[in-house]
Amino acid sequence: MGTGLIALVGIKLPGLEFNNQRVEAAYRKELVYAEDYASRVDPLTTVELFTAVRKNYFRLYFHYTYFNIARFLYLRADSIFSLFLLFPAILAGMLTLGLMTQITNVFERVRDSSQ
Repeated sequence: MGTGLIALVGIKLPGLEFNNQRVEAAYRKELVYAEDYASRVDPLTTVELFTAVRKNYFRLYFHYTYFNIARFLYLRADSIFSLFLLFPAILAGMLTLGLMTQITNVFERVRDSSQ
C-alpha cells in the first residue's frame, strides 16, 4: 500500500526527468555548435534554451519537493504505526517496557525486510 502511494505521488517524475534530458541536450548541442562555429551563434536562441533549462529545473525541484515530503511522512507514519496499535495495551498497563520494545522491534524487522 505504501509503495503504491509513493508511486502515485511520484508518477510525474520519470516524465519530468525525460523532459529535463531533452532540454539539457538541446542546450548542450547549441553550446557545442557555438563553440565550433562562432558565426552560427544566436544569442536569443541560447537565452531561450537556457531559460527552458532553468524553468525545467524549477519544475523538477518542485515535484521532487512534494515527493520527498510525502515519502518522509510515509516513513514517519510507518515507524510509529506499531505504537498506535499498542497504545490501548500501554494505557491499560498490560505491557512492560521490554515487551513493548520486543514488539516494536518485530514491526521494524518486518518493515525493513519489505523495503
